[in-house]
Amino acid sequence: MTVAYAALFGLAFGSFVNAAIERIPRGESLMGRSHCDGCSRVLHAWELIPVLSYAALRGRCASCSRSIGMRTPVVELGCALMFAAAFSLLPVLAAAAASAASVAIAVAAGVTLEKRSLRS
Repeated sequence: MTVAYAALFGLAFGSFVNAAIERIPRGESLMGRSHCDGCSRVLHAWELIPVLSYAALRGRCASCSRSIGMRTPVVELGCALMFAAAFSLLPVLAAAAASAASVAIAVAAGVTLEKRSLRS
């Protein structure tokens, strides 16, 4: 059961990682509500459920139909898998530390890649 909860927390942290990857390179704050980059509409709570809302919306904004990149569910699922693996293989404190480190690494790597793509 711990692994299932870890995976759910991983999905939530994956959502944060995506927000950081989107906002940090653009100089935007991590505080505040998520919004569509196409129409700037603030997203509803049901649109922020990791992976499920992406699937329900078929990878598009509910208002303007702008495409949401595949990176979004891939990062969320990747974080879920990292959290689940950590909590299935390590003692609880070590798993928590490994999960925190994996989030930090994912943010750093994602921001670096996003900055490179913005320069191109």
